[in-house]
Amino acid sequence: MTKRKMRIAQIASSVHPVSAKQNKAIYAHTGQLVDGFENLGHEVTLFGNGDSKTLGELRTSEFASSEETKAALSRYEQWGLISDCYIAAQKEKFDIIHSHVTVMTGFFSRLEKKIPTLISIHSPIEEWMEPILLKHKDEKYISFSLAQRKLLPQLNWYANIYHGVDVDLFAFNDKPEDYVLFIGRITKDKGADIAIRAALAAGENIRIAGRSYGTEPYWHNAIEPYINGSNVSYVGEVSLEQKISLIQNAKAIIFPTLLQETFGYVLIEAMACGTPVIAFPNGSVPEIVKDGKTGFLVNNEQEMAAAKQKNDTNDRKKERKRAEQFFSLKKMMGHYESVYQRLIQENNFRKKKGQVTEEE
Repeated sequence: MTKRKMRIAQIASSVHPVSAKQNKAIYAHTGQLVDGFENLGHEVTLFGNGDSKTLGELRTSEFASSEETKAALSRYEQWGLISDCYIAAQKEKFDIIHSHVTVMTGFFSRLEKKIPTLISIHSPIEEWMEPILLKHKDEKYISFSLAQRKLLPQLNWYANIYHGVDVDLFAFNDKPEDYVLFIGRITKDKGADIAIRAALAAGENIRIAGRSYGTEPYWHNAIEPYINGSNVSYVGEVSLEQKISLIQNAKAIIFPTLLQETFGYVLIEAMACGTPVIAFPNGSVPEIVKDGKTGFLVNNEQEMAAAKQKNDTNDRKKERKRAEQFFSLKKMMGHYESVYQRLIQENNFRKKKGQVTEEE
């Protein structure tokens, strides 16, 4: 397939700034795409939060408002971003639009057929989302794992592209410290309490990192009683730099998710650092972690504790090699570039055949 320079529009939620070094996965991923395509010689326009920092041109649709009214206006800012993108597309002749705003985009993309749209589904597909997505089921959707497609197989899944990790930022470390790590939301469906009990059963120190929800009974009943500052410590919600250090220096990541994970960024972040993952095989996890080779897949708390003993002989270099081979940013960008080029060529072919008219 002959490569050509593309004019690309990326749409992100207006809630948070986009940056390749954002600590929030959706906004980091969007930033990686913007910067990655710019570095490949393409022209990218980002429609997103006004504080975004990328190599692309930034367009925003924020309203001047007080803090009291900002939350009420956020939805309308998002509508504004998406509509601004499609209006600009008609004038500036974007080759492709890639939206990271799952539910809203279909209301606009179905009105513009001359320019192809891809929609990434970053969050779990909740019940309230299904009728909206099914109404727009013929749009072209990107999945991040094959497991994700099972959540709503009726959608037109156009491509499956695994996330990539900056293997320079998440650098390899072959000399971990004496702790295992749970990192993520401190909620029941993420299994933080299971991680704690499994670590204690294995005789390991464990650090807990992530946002806690002090108003919820789960924190007070299932987590707080274990925290003693010695073998069980809570370090709170961490910055990107703190997260990297915690992952690099952990003997293992404990990932007892009860969710059908769409992807699980921390799995490849750990892999890049050489840190093995001990995880429940839910959702995308078996597609990323190779049991017994680059981590361990277990079915319950007891197996999780037992796997920690096996982990002591694990070769961290194998973890790093798998990240470099399959989950690097370079690998991810190559896939996206090919998919974009294919979709543009398909769209141009349809135009020549008269299936897309200038009146559409």
